[in-house]
Amino acid sequence: MSEPWSGQALVLSSADAQSHRIVRLLTADDRVVAAIAREARRGPKRFGARVQPLSLSHVTYALRPSDDLAKLGDAALEEPFPTVKGDLVRLALATTMADVVLTTVPDFAREEGLFELLLRAWRFLDRGDARPVEETLLLFELRFLVLSGLLAPDELELPNVPNGARDVVAGWLAGQWRPLADADRPLVAAALEGLLVAATGRALKSRPFLDEVLGRRPPA
Repeated sequence: MSEPWSGQALVLSSADAQSHRIVRLLTADDRVVAAIAREARRGPKRFGARVQPLSLSHVTYALRPSDDLAKLGDAALEEPFPTVKGDLVRLALATTMADVVLTTVPDFAREEGLFELLLRAWRFLDRGDARPVEETLLLFELRFLVLSGLLAPDELELPNVPNGARDVVAGWLAGQWRPLADADRPLVAAALEGLLVAATGRALKSRPFLDEVLGRRPPA
C-alpha cells in the first residue's frame, strides 16, 4: 500500500533509533505495524506521549512496497490508560499482553479480532474498580490462542493442568467467570504460554518481570 492509512492504534512498543523512534502498533484493522517516527527524539512537540507504549492513539502512516518500516505521519493520543501505568501489577499484565502479540504476530500481518480483544483487556485493567489479577492475562492468552487457531476451544489440550482447572478455563470461554485456585494458576499460565512458545519458538520476554511483580519464583 502507498496511500496513507488513518485510524485507531494500540501502541505495543517503542524503541529509540538515533534521533528517531521505532514503534509497533496494533491497528484497528487488526494489523501489527512497524513504523518509524522520524525526529521523535529531538523534541516532544510532534509525537511525545502520543506514541508511548500502552496507549490508544489515532495515527496516520504510509507504507511503500519497498519499505521495511511504515512512516508515521501523525498521532493523537486518545486513551493513555493512566491507571495501568500507575500500578505495577496492571503495568506488568498489560505489557505481557503486548508481548504476546509482538511475539506471535509478524510485522504487517493481520489477526482478525485482535485489536478489539486487546483494547477490551487494557480498558478492563484501566478500571479503578477492577482488581488486577493474573486471570485477566490468562483469559486474554486463552482467547488469543483460540482466535489465532492455536488452540481448539472444544478440546482445550492444556498439558499438566488438572481437570478442575481445565473446567474453570473452559467456563471462561463460555462466559462463566470463576477464579483459579492458587496452585492451579501457574500451571495454566505455563500451559498457555507453552502453546505460544511451541508456535513461535520464542519465550515471552516480559514473563520474568511479571513473575517478579507477582512474587512468584521462576521454576527450577
